[in-house]
Amino acid sequence: MTKFDIVVIGAGASGIGAGLAAAQNGAKVALLEKGAKFGGAGKFGAQGLFAAESAKQKVANVNYTVKDAYEEIINYTHHSSNARMTKAIVTKSASTIDWLKENGLDTELVTNTQEVHQNHPRTYHQFIDKFNGFDRVMNNFKKAGGVLLTETTGNKIIQENGRVTGVEVVQNNQTSILATKAVILADGGFVGNRQEIAQSLAIDPDDLYSMGERKATGDGLRMLQEVGGINNYKRIFENHAATVFSASNPKWHNDTIFTLTCLPFLWIDKEGKRFTNEDLVYDFALWGDTVYANGGYYYFLLDQALVDYLKTASLNWTSSFERTFRLLDGQPMTHKVGPFAEIESDLQEAVQEKAAYKADTILELADKMNVDAKVLQQNVARYNELVTKHDDTDFYKDSSFMSISVAKAPFYAVRANSTTLGTVGGGLVNENFEALNASRKVIPGVYAVGNNASGMFDSSYPTIEGLSNAFAWNSGRIAGEKASEFVRE
Repeated sequence: MTKFDIVVIGAGASGIGAGLAAAQNGAKVALLEKGAKFGGAGKFGAQGLFAAESAKQKVANVNYTVKDAYEEIINYTHHSSNARMTKAIVTKSASTIDWLKENGLDTELVTNTQEVHQNHPRTYHQFIDKFNGFDRVMNNFKKAGGVLLTETTGNKIIQENGRVTGVEVVQNNQTSILATKAVILADGGFVGNRQEIAQSLAIDPDDLYSMGERKATGDGLRMLQEVGGINNYKRIFENHAATVFSASNPKWHNDTIFTLTCLPFLWIDKEGKRFTNEDLVYDFALWGDTVYANGGYYYFLLDQALVDYLKTASLNWTSSFERTFRLLDGQPMTHKVGPFAEIESDLQEAVQEKAAYKADTILELADKMNVDAKVLQQNVARYNELVTKHDDTDFYKDSSFMSISVAKAPFYAVRANSTTLGTVGGGLVNENFEALNASRKVIPGVYAVGNNASGMFDSSYPTIEGLSNAFAWNSGRIAGEKASEFVRE
């Protein structure tokens, strides 16, 4: 039987953070990865992470303290966060930026990636040479004595007399036991498990577009429950923007339709009503939350006058994702969208994919959208009235966006669906990320981190840029350090 001090299940950001911290603290660590490649969403999705009081922020004269971050998070969750955990994460965040650099994954402090956050102190530390950087971090893990086991799935925590003694793993369809004193569950939540999603979701699963890690199927949360832990404490979805997709063709993507989705046109819910201030499109978390809260999808409406205009001209608006992509490419902002010479064929393609509808009247459009025709007519008329006044007295959208009516046939309705980056929570833990039972007593040697851990977030993806990935790295690092101390006792 192979013996380790600590087995980390999951090799995404939180798992790598845990494994590296533990190995560099003298523990013999096995890091398990279900797939063939390590890194998870932290490598293949995220582009950076949050910090407060980092050296890079101090050089740039960014005055954003641990106290500022702590209070912003606590107030955002209405004090329903674990205060000790929140303080631990933000306190650790600056040193983690230095620690990652020391281990080969450097970052640069950039402007916040969303337009609405430009006046917020800069917190986003964007990765430099990300993929090679992750390789260097893994090499340092191995240099510290760590062992990476790919295509290896953690299946069961083995205990004797209430203490962890091993982990049952499956590799190449073969089951074996890794002897260990501690287990860190870091396999990314349950976004890849449709049954688990359906039990936790407040909308129809068919209306949810997942950008999360498909390998994250809830194995760690299941194992946590099997050893007496709590695995359903504040399970939340990282609601993030909205997406137009084809139900029959998952690989379908159209750049024009994607860009149009990222603009504050008229939005209509499944009742046929306008339901929000559409310039929420500039805050990905709030945009995602309002879609989720209003049933899982909405339609944005265009008319032929706008389509004709965009064939040859630009709008002096900003695509909500432009800054994100421009920062990655190192290019300046344009603050323009269009022209789209093929916009009519692009819209027709969306119609063919059943992601949009086209109609000659609002009544016909309502029928295709399956909404009440009278309600839709009233809401379109009301919106056009507000556009004429350039004053949104209903939901207070910025007047600069109150310039496009929906009046000239034919009309288009494009369906934008609720989107998630993954799931967060389920595992009840303390500020050291030690698993707790129903009596809130520590389960010795069992830890849950990253998307498996509840406590810092309440009901929403955080609006502070980079905080979700920082939670992964820092929770893993904290757990790795604490577990390495535990196994030496």
